Amino acid sequence: MSPLDLLHEARAVVAHRTRAALTLLGIVIGAGAIVLLSSLLAGGEEALLRASQQAVEADLIQIRPAEVSLGDRRRARRELSRDDARALAGSRALGGAAALSESARPTEARAGRKTKRITLVSAAPATPALYALELAAGRSLGEGDLAARRRVCVVGHEVWAELFGGPPARAAAAEALHLVAEGHVWTVVGVLKDRPILGSTRGTDLWNRRVLVPETTYDALLSPEHRADRLYVRRDPRVEVRSPRAVLRGVIEATLLRRHHGVKNFTIEDEDTRGREALVLGVIEGLLLSTGVVALVVGGINVMNIMLVTVTERTREIGVRRAVGASPRAILLQFLCEAAAVSLLGGVIGVLSGVGVSWLSGRLLARVVGRWDFHVEPWSIALGLGLSLVVGVVFGLYPAWRAARLAPVEALRAE
Repeated sequence: MSPLDLLHEARAVVAHRTRAALTLLGIVIGAGAIVLLSSLLAGGEEALLRASQQAVEADLIQIRPAEVSLGDRRRARRELSRDDARALAGSRALGGAAALSESARPTEARAGRKTKRITLVSAAPATPALYALELAAGRSLGEGDLAARRRVCVVGHEVWAELFGGPPARAAAAEALHLVAEGHVWTVVGVLKDRPILGSTRGTDLWNRRVLVPETTYDALLSPEHRADRLYVRRDPRVEVRSPRAVLRGVIEATLLRRHHGVKNFTIEDEDTRGREALVLGVIEGLLLSTGVVALVVGGINVMNIMLVTVTERTREIGVRRAVGASPRAILLQFLCEAAAVSLLGGVIGVLSGVGVSWLSGRLLARVVGRWDFHVEPWSIALGLGLSLVVGVVFGLYPAWRAARLAPVEALRAE
């Protein structure tokens, strides 16, 4: 049987519009749902990462302060500090890893008569890359700012809008703009791009409501004990490190314990710890995609029902084919291929529909969340078409078997 003959007979299966709609509906919905949901999940994960207020690099180990017992508190009063970061950066066992420290303080900023609740953050030249921050105007903090302990700052988008207003390009103008925070005057040298979150909050621990200042200036004016609220250890990608993460965590813990007199007043987080979030997203993805598989199964039942009706309608045709020499196997393959072709046709329509609805949904969501990239996952297209074909073969097997078992004489007598 040629492909043209197969398509001609498959078209006969769905010749009636109502029958065609019922036959293909489940397959179209199932294949389209797989493409649509995978696209929305990919775009949503990227939007969440873009809106994240935390460090976004995957190959990163984070150290935060932790509560300890009263007895351990009496043994050592040393807290996380920038000296700890320097000790980690100088450790040969970490293979030249970079260690960053960060301190933050909620406060109020004032420019003229306008005030704004902010978080003052100590920053270094590597901070923008760490948090994937982008500048809307001006410049970021440089090594010269840290060396000279300049009182300069880079402000968040919301801070700029409420204290100064106008286009962010004013931050790069010849006329210097200043704000007052913690009793000190800071010169604004840059403005961050808008970094919204999905939802709303009045907290100041968002990049739109933060003000970045050189960490050396921050320590000199606000934190003479050089205390750090968090440390980041990032391995140098140019250095081949064969040690597993567990070993690196052990080196970090041993180094800090030695400096803190054996008191573990810190906690270490890395991508293994944060893997729970990925697990949750994976479970959600599996549950959502399973709805598409269920729709495909329902569509397969529709295909089986329509193929059973088709076998009944074409009983005389089957008898004629058997009478002229067609074997039961040939009849089985004919109807099995017809069912597979019909199901695959539904899969193609579903995939195209899923791509179109994904694009439309992305445009609508971009208006709601600010930016939503359109994604089409190649694996979802392959999965949708593959499952459609498998469903057609599986659910078309029984009707094809019934057609092959018809006796030629009885089939020829059918009206």
